[in-house]
This record gives sequence, structure tokens and C-alpha cells, in this order.
Amino acid sequence: MGTVTIAATYGAGGSVIAPAVAERLGLPLVERAIPVPVAERIHEPLQAALADDTEHSTMIGRVLDSVLQTSGLFVGVTQGPEALGVVPDIAQTEAILRRLAEDGGAVILGRAAVFVLKGHPNVLHVRLDGDVEARRRSAMARQGLDYDAATRTQQQTDRARRAYVHHFYPRAGSWEDPRHYHLVLDSTVISIDACTEIIVRAARDLFGASNQMSGRS
Repeated sequence: MGTVTIAATYGAGGSVIAPAVAERLGLPLVERAIPVPVAERIHEPLQAALADDTEHSTMIGRVLDSVLQTSGLFVGVTQGPEALGVVPDIAQTEAILRRLAEDGGAVILGRAAVFVLKGHPNVLHVRLDGDVEARRRSAMARQGLDYDAATRTQQQTDRARRAYVHHFYPRAGSWEDPRHYHLVLDSTVISIDACTEIIVRAARDLFGASNQMSGRS
């Protein structure tokens, strides 16, 4: 089959669309490293780390390491695990994502998978985003939040996920850069069902083309 990576900002429906895509394609789902509850938990220490960070500071690394040790997978390490202060067993998991892509494929939500699997054959990279106010309204409708709560959660979650990418992939460029992705969808304008259908059809096209290329080689 193949692999789909999905990067999604808060309120863009990644937690709904990714499982739906995985189900339609018959692929396992790998969940994100920083779900909303984790973003809320690390908000204050991460804010302090970002405010105090210098070229030689390790505060951001310590905060993110504390998340990754309990997230089930550890991806994106560009330094040795000893330098980052994480256990070696967790640091091996980036290889697991690559093995998933090589063996049967998966749908991977978040985890900077667009960078982990950059250039890997048979992988479709997708980004879900939208106007920030529209994303907050979507979260309000989907999660029953008031505006203040949706705004606070959006700011905390987007900041935490952006810090994750920037910390572990400092040379990869901006997480928001559309050039990293095959598809960029405004899921606040396009319905969840339509986004799911577009991603599934694009994945099947890409997987089919890759398989044909493999057959010729």
C-alpha cells in the first residue's frame, strides 16, 4: 500500500480526518505526539523555555523530552539521544515509522512525519489548515467550547506543535511551508467528508503510480 502523513493545526480536524483516512485505506493510524491535553499540560513550562531560550539553552529540549517519553513514539531526533536526555529505546522509534512506511504503510498524524519521511517513495504528505478564527469556530462546534477556551487552546496547541518541529528539525524549514506537502487543504471551508475523500483519492493515485513505477524497474 503506502503511507499518508497529515500535519494539522488546531481546529483543522486532523483528529477526525486522519482516522477516517486510515479506515478508508485499511491502514494503521499513528497518533500525534502532542495532543491537546499534552499541549495544555506543558504550556507554562514551554512558554518559560521559549522566553528564556538562547543559542545554548536546553530548556525547550527538556520540556519536549518530557512529552516524548510518554507519547509512545519518538521521532525527529537530529542529535544523539544522550544529548537530548531521552532514553535510547524511545529514540529508536523514528526507525519504526520508516519501517512502517517500507513494510505496509500507515496514516501518521503529526509527529513531524513530513520530515521523517521526506523523499521516501510511496508517501503522500498532507497539511490541514485554515483561517485561525475559522479554526477556533470549528473547535467550538466540534468540542462544545466557548470562544475564550477555543482561543486559549488553539494558541497553546499550535505553539507546542510548532516548537516540536522547530526543535527537532531546525534545518527543515517552516512547518507551514506548502512546498513540503503534496496537498494543502483548508478544512474549515472544505467539509471533513470532502477532505477525507480528496486525501483518499490522492493517496490511491500516488500509491498506484508508485507501484507501476516499481513494476517497471
